[in-house]
Order: sequence, then structure tokens, then C-alpha cells
Amino acid sequence: MQPCFYPPTEALRPFVQHYMLAHIRYDCPAEQAIKPMPPAPQQCLYFYPRGVLHTFHYGQQRRLESPASIIVGPQVSRVDLHFPPDHLVFCVAFWPGGLHRLLDAPVQELFDFSLDSRLLLGPAVEELSEQLAGLAHLPAPDYAAMRAVVETYLLRRARQVRRPVRPLDAVLPGLLSAGPGYSIDQLAHDACLSPRQLERNFRERMGLSPKLYGRIVRFDRAFRLKERRPDLDWLAVAVQCGYYDYRHLVRDFQEFAHVTPPRLLAAEAAHTRTVAGFPEPGRA
Repeated sequence: MQPCFYPPTEALRPFVQHYMLAHIRYDCPAEQAIKPMPPAPQQCLYFYPRGVLHTFHYGQQRRLESPASIIVGPQVSRVDLHFPPDHLVFCVAFWPGGLHRLLDAPVQELFDFSLDSRLLLGPAVEELSEQLAGLAHLPAPDYAAMRAVVETYLLRRARQVRRPVRPLDAVLPGLLSAGPGYSIDQLAHDACLSPRQLERNFRERMGLSPKLYGRIVRFDRAFRLKERRPDLDWLAVAVQCGYYDYRHLVRDFQEFAHVTPPRLLAAEAAHTRTVAGFPEPGRA
């Protein structure tokens, strides 16, 4: 089953890009149900209300057991997800800067690791996790109710936001769709900041430098383009996404995913083949 994506309500659209829900059963031994997760531009709030997730973090070179809810800040290392045979994932994917603005998350301190959401967001998110677990373990899980309880929590947080919207906040979401020619100088100009001010304000909102973030956006764009267009060869993918050549693209893949581009694509395809047909909760 492919993940299902849902738009947020109007009041949350300045912060949240989308919700993702997936309820998946694997028709294979648990040790084969591994999904590679290379770095991506989105920073997310995850809930795992059904089944215990284990991860292997390539940067830390260790295996971890995930709590029921985590906040994922700026990532530069690949993580392999080891799912139980029957699991459910609910993800809130934020626009660039949205995690910091909506949840007041210290994103610089979340650089390349995830945090138990309870440690940052307190008892309210623990209660939310318990509600989701109850809905996930019904004989017929109530997916619409899951979205509703998460969105109710986020709307409460949105009403507490007191930070004024700066020009940088307004232009950050556009980084996900900006073309390869969009430069850091252009970003500073659009945000009405000097290069030094941009560096400081960008790190506060995103947890890493504009240059490194731009590399992750480009890397993710190349990987997703090849997934959508398997007919394209890797050189064409590299050129379309702003790399100088194929070797330039390979360097980013080896740094962020620890493998060559074809091997990462093969690992993703191997995970897809393990998924048995489970009824989809619907699309939006």
C-alpha cells in the first residue's frame, strides 16, 4: 500500500505541508521489512500507534528502538526503518521553518537525530499518542478520527504562536520548489537580509546552513525524480537537478545515503516488494 497524503486545514497551511498516513502489513519475515530513509528536506512529527519501530542510524552506527512519537529535525544521515509486520505510521510534514514556528522546536539541537516528542512537547502529546493507539487498534482503525485528533492538537498550538512572520518565514517554503538556479544570494535578497543575517536566521529556523539544506533538497529531488521517471538515466537526472555531472551526484548519494544511486533505488524497490495488499485508507 502506498502512503496516503492529506492537506491540512486552512489555519495550519502556513506551517504544515501535508499529513501522511500508512497502514501496512508485510508478507515477509520481520528482518526483511526494512525501508531506507535518506535525508529529506521536510522536518516531521511522527506517531507510531501500532507496532514498535526499530531504526539503524548510519551516522551514529547504532540500532535504536523508537518511542510512540518522535520529532525529526534536520537530517544528514540515512536511517533504515525496521517495521513490525503490521504497523501504522502517521506523519505531520512541516514546511521549511514550520516545525520551529508552530511547535517552538529547538531545531539546531535536533541536528541529525530524532527526539521523543514527550520530552519537548510534554503531557499533551503523550495523551495524543494514547488516543491514536486506541483508534489504531480498533477492529477497523478509524483513520479520519486519527487525522482529527492530530489536527485539533496542532490547532491549539497554532493559537499559541506569538512570533511575528518575517520575510524569511514567507520565502522558506518556496525552497522546496525552487529551481537549480536559485542561489543563496537570491534567498538573502528575497528575505531582506544580508548574507550574515541570513546564515544566522536560517540556522535558527532550519537547524543547518542554507548551503547544506540546498544540497539535501537537490539530493532528494534527484532521488524522487528517478523514482517517478525510471526511463531517465542517472546522467539526465543529475543534469535536470542541478548537478555538474553524474560523479557530482554520486558524491552526494554516498555522503547522505552511504550507497551509490542505483543501490539506494534498489533498496527502496526491495522494500516496496515486501508490502502485501492492505486496504488503503483513502486519498486526498
